[in-house]
Amino acid sequence: MGYPTTLLDEAIEKNRKNQEKQRQKIMEIITHVLDDLSGEVDFKEAYLFGSITKPFRFSEKSDIDIGFLGLSDRDFFKAMSIISKKTGFDVDLVQLEGHRLKEKIVREGTKWKR
Repeated sequence: MGYPTTLLDEAIEKNRKNQEKQRQKIMEIITHVLDDLSGEVDFKEAYLFGSITKPFRFSEKSDIDIGFLGLSDRDFFKAMSIISKKTGFDVDLVQLEGHRLKEKIVREGTKWKR
């Protein structure tokens, strides 16, 4: 006969729900950050992808993945710095022009809307 794990199961589920709430909150924050960024840096489109777009997959150890269309090399690190500072997370930016995963990111990612 095994030991009851009710308390542990409840704690795990509570943590899981809290992480999901945090993910949703960060998605809202990123939308506002991209709104602000569009006034400082020129780009045509942005797509969130990876764990930030998947329910119950994002954690405090995750980074934020964003693919850009029309983001210049000159503004790449500026955009990365601004997003990282405003979200408090590491950011992985991808310039989608010519990128091997462009079609997948555009198809499966969450498009930022102005």
